Amino acid sequence: MTNDAPSGQGKVSAIPLDKLERGKCGLVVKVAADSDDAKRLMAMGVCTGRIIKLEQLGDPMILQVVGSKLGVSRRLGETVSVTPCDEETCSESGNR
Repeated sequence: MTNDAPSGQGKVSAIPLDKLERGKCGLVVKVAADSDDAKRLMAMGVCTGRIIKLEQLGDPMILQVVGSKLGVSRRLGETVSVTPCDEETCSESGNR
């Protein structure tokens, strides 16, 4: 992944959740699902500002959200945009 931001800003572009590397964390920056699916994701804790970890790719994708693991269809996971977390700032217990 490249960092095209000017020096000192350290911003990384958002990517779809299904493009996050397995075992990595990401900060949810957008949920582009339709209203019902967005509500379903929010009920499971997947919402803007939340740090989630991708445990397993596939269908379903297995996510760790606030200490719980849940399965989300790949189709639904593709509607979630995340900014990958740095190793130093993200840990398994770092979910917000």
